[in-house]
Amino acid sequence: MATDPLQPIDSWNAITARHLLNRAGFGGPSERLASLAKQSPEEAVAFFVDYNNQPDKLPPANFVVPPRDPQELKAIMAALTPEERQKKNSEYQRAEREAIQELKAWWLERMHKSDRPLEEKLTLFWHGHFATSAQKVRSSHQTHAMNAVLRKHAAGNVKQLTIDVGQSPSMLRYLDNAKSTKKQPNENWARELMELFTLGQGQYSETDIKESARAFTGWTSDYQKFVYRYEYHDTGEKVFMGRRGALDGWDIIDVIFEQPAAATFIAGKLWSFFAYDDPEPEIVAALANTLRASDYELRPMLRQMFLSRAFYSEKAIARQVKSPTQFAVQLAFDMRYDDAPYAAMARATQSIGQDLFYPPNVKGWDGNLAWVNANAMLIRYNLPQSLLVANAANDKKKARPAMTPEGDPKMTDGEAMSEPAMQGEMKPAPAAAEPEAWNAQEFFLSLGFTTPNECVSKLAEHFLSVPLSAEQRQVLLAALAPVAGPDARMTRKNVNPRNLIAATHLLLSTAEYQLC
Repeated sequence: MATDPLQPIDSWNAITARHLLNRAGFGGPSERLASLAKQSPEEAVAFFVDYNNQPDKLPPANFVVPPRDPQELKAIMAALTPEERQKKNSEYQRAEREAIQELKAWWLERMHKSDRPLEEKLTLFWHGHFATSAQKVRSSHQTHAMNAVLRKHAAGNVKQLTIDVGQSPSMLRYLDNAKSTKKQPNENWARELMELFTLGQGQYSETDIKESARAFTGWTSDYQKFVYRYEYHDTGEKVFMGRRGALDGWDIIDVIFEQPAAATFIAGKLWSFFAYDDPEPEIVAALANTLRASDYELRPMLRQMFLSRAFYSEKAIARQVKSPTQFAVQLAFDMRYDDAPYAAMARATQSIGQDLFYPPNVKGWDGNLAWVNANAMLIRYNLPQSLLVANAANDKKKARPAMTPEGDPKMTDGEAMSEPAMQGEMKPAPAAAEPEAWNAQEFFLSLGFTTPNECVSKLAEHFLSVPLSAEQRQVLLAALAPVAGPDARMTRKNVNPRNLIAATHLLLSTAEYQLC
């Protein structure tokens, strides 16, 4: 008899804990990994899934541009000359663009600092699922409000999330339902609601789209919140998926979530995002059953997924290409940044294919192997060094005390890399000196090794989910360039800190580090 792939995992160790940390979050500090590894699987999964038990201590996005009433704005503009109107429009658009850029950095900081990592990971999933783009919406207030909706219901009720998304000014504007009236019903939201958001292709007819579009007439906004304009609504009889009556938008969503295909579609997308592509039908069916049995409350299904043996199988561990966002945030954890250069990280994620708040289309990002192309990989390989430089610039703004090495940072005879004496020749920097952004010596000291061979092993253990090949070990050892051999004691004299950084850069450029 075949083993149930969703049977709970019966063993737990550092490897499974790291996998959960990477997939249910964006990686994390080593202290969190050590704590998860000591817990039972149920306790570890509960930390992620029951994130409401952890307070949200992060600051709000109070920098977004307040929405302007169209009529008030029209009156203001009417009193200006054409040149003044053009200037004011340019200023307003620039303020919105700058706020969106700041919003990207704000969200990346949440991903890095939140004590509720699954909340942010699910918010990212829903951002790609219910995709809207600031390129069309062009409002930092509406963009942030949509992000807040996704976060509010991230692990909550999928049906309620769908309703709130459909009523968000961002989605109403993006898919043009804000202008949909009984005289001219717009079919964009009606189509994507079924095809991309709830049921998938082949689960509805063109008639269903037309009837649904009629039902959603009147769903609009005042640019700040949802408004139902009954005078725009088509009150006539409609027939949608066998249901007949004077249906409205709420009725359509009720009918959609009565279809078995809804749970199957959502369960399959969530498994593909968190575990692996093309899941086995029995896995999707079991998860969908749980989702339907819980009336579309997501937490029971998430718990089942994260506790299952299949989630920790060889097919899952270290087999998923990190999304640009995952790559940047996990790198910040791996490099042990306290305050990462979030604005630079936002530019980096954009350059390698995932521009937050600007998905390529309503389908969102394809993910996994779609992240891999020659240009993106080159940028990924250079990103660790780029963020080091950006973090140095970021740290210049901080007024904390700095420690700088006296002269060229070479090692001194007789001092091993694993000993606190590595910091022996450090002294307080002069007042005018710039603080050091990332202390390579302190970082390597924290890994705890005494020989080049141990150094390579500790680097691999810290950064990778899979072991190095023999050839890779030799390349990294060559980068360390140990004078006395791979098993000799590492001292300040026989290994240059620059070689340590070079070896780290090589490790972060491996194919293995692109996976989680």
